[in-house]
Amino acid sequence: MKIYKILSLLLLLYLVALPRFNWRPLPAPLNNFVGTKPFDVEQYEKYVEYFRGNLQIASELEGPFSYRPLVPYLASFLHFDALTSINLINLLLLSLGLIYLIKFLSEINVSEKFITIGLIIFIVSFPVFYYTTSGYIDASLIGILAITNYYLFRSKYFSFSISFTIGILIKETIIIMLPVAAVYYLTNEKTNKKYLKIIVPIFLYLITVIAIRSLVPQKENYIWNPSIENFLYNISRAKTYLTFILTLGIPGVLSLYLIFSDKKKNVSKGLLFPLVTGFLFSFLLWVYSLFSAYSDGRQLWTSYAYTIPLMLELYNSMYINYPLRR
Repeated sequence: MKIYKILSLLLLLYLVALPRFNWRPLPAPLNNFVGTKPFDVEQYEKYVEYFRGNLQIASELEGPFSYRPLVPYLASFLHFDALTSINLINLLLLSLGLIYLIKFLSEINVSEKFITIGLIIFIVSFPVFYYTTSGYIDASLIGILAITNYYLFRSKYFSFSISFTIGILIKETIIIMLPVAAVYYLTNEKTNKKYLKIIVPIFLYLITVIAIRSLVPQKENYIWNPSIENFLYNISRAKTYLTFILTLGIPGVLSLYLIFSDKKKNVSKGLLFPLVTGFLFSFLLWVYSLFSAYSDGRQLWTSYAYTIPLMLELYNSMYINYPLRR
């Protein structure tokens, strides 16, 4: 794809994300639905200040937010207020992720026309508008997830391992890459090395998570404990359903159509199975959040790294009449 088209897509990304920059108020009816700045965002802001040398604030930091050090750490080097710095890092990493998504789609022989369509659908979406620059760190996670996927499907194991480890430092939900990688190697790797390639990322994840929880400042050791109370609370909220539907969006709906139709026969198993696995585990992450956290569309946003390629597989099958290849 030519550089001017990539720059145009990045400009579109910034325009879509701008209205919510730094938790900017929306028009009155919508703003009433949004509510006040979340505790999560306040914790990330404090983490930035901690990395800037305000060590006394360590007593106010809590897990799981303190288990996600990389974005606040990078933000601490920028000469802006904490929230602005976090959102600039989010935009940077999501921009890199989009560039790698373009590279990935090109590698699997998606036409430039369909890549452009897919990226526009990715960008002009509820999660990009609502979450990217509101102070959450999920946009950075989506960016590193796209980069990690690219290296996985390109069979660049060392780069995949490095990118995956960086993802752990951003947010622990990068864990969905473990089943994706396992399915990828089981369906594409012909030698017994595939078992080692599956096991190593698991150890990387465990070692990195243990190290983070041992070293970071925190007031308490928080674990997402599933409970019926959380589940009943989440299913009573209209926002739970609305953000799920809006985040699932066109990519999710068309991916489901591909999965449950005969069109999937046109897609190689080595590509289809890992992508479907990523979609499935993103959905399971959202289901888990119903029982354990304040559930919204952020937990499902990870699916875009998989549903965008799946959606374009469907387009290819319907309009070009030949399957995409690995």
